[in-house]
Amino acid sequence: TTTLTVTNGVSADSTFSCKVSSTEWNIVDEKTLITLNVFAVVFEDKTVLTAQDKVSSTEWIKVDEKTSVSLNVFDVTFEDKAVSTAQPQTITCSMTGLSETATVVWNNPTGSVITSTQDDYTIDVGALSAGAQDSILTIGITALAALATTSVTFTCVVTSGEYADSEASSNTMTLTTLTFAVEPKPMEVKEATPAVLSCVITGITEVLSAASWTDSSSDVALTDGDDFTIVAGTYNPGTNSQTTTLTVTNGVSADSTFSCKVSSTEWNIVDEKTLITLKLTRRLLNVFAVVFEDKTVLTAQEQSV
Repeated sequence: TTTLTVTNGVSADSTFSCKVSSTEWNIVDEKTLITLNVFAVVFEDKTVLTAQDKVSSTEWIKVDEKTSVSLNVFDVTFEDKAVSTAQPQTITCSMTGLSETATVVWNNPTGSVITSTQDDYTIDVGALSAGAQDSILTIGITALAALATTSVTFTCVVTSGEYADSEASSNTMTLTTLTFAVEPKPMEVKEATPAVLSCVITGITEVLSAASWTDSSSDVALTDGDDFTIVAGTYNPGTNSQTTTLTVTNGVSADSTFSCKVSSTEWNIVDEKTLITLKLTRRLLNVFAVVFEDKTVLTAQEQSV
């Protein structure tokens, strides 16, 4: 075996010859051609699919390969509320059906994000418990007074804590600020006729802490008995009101003034007194006389009676 090493290779196909001589075969410089062929190798980077990237793929011999994808549903409850402006108030954004703590952002009536350090606002994001989470916004007295109108909207924006790419849920409620008022309902009755006086208290969101009546002439508290019946009344959530009544069982013999006194915890009011009048109906009786006398007359003349 004889060899030839081409140290630097070739740039194109090339032909060489090996020449041999053999005494025993009487051969001198017998030449044999030998070819050196050149080929190219191209080896490029490539991005390929993995098996899980396709549902159906010819190249992977996959047909209708199924992969489970979760669509979790949660619910948000955010209710309208009427409030007193004399106490700090809270509004609650309640979430259920959660698997992880949700991200909650609060927006004020102008649409700006409320921060936990903003004046007179406090945010409690809430903790997850049994799939539920309550985020609470506390609005201080100063912030309530600064609201532009008596009816404004707040928004809680909820984003899934488990799937951060999920679309946020925007939920809006209406906050109505109330005004406390006592409206007396005076009456006019006949003398010694039973009468019912009433005071209508509006602008409240809970039952009054106290309701009583007094005789204004002496400011003495009246009690249930033969002469009076007092009913404190019940709270009406539909009208944010409560009506307290005083029944004067035997009526009065002259115009009289009574007072209803009410107390409200939510409005920081204690024994606010409102006068109410019970008047007598007066009727005039005009008296006239009738004179109609007997008379004896002649029939020969016209007569008058």
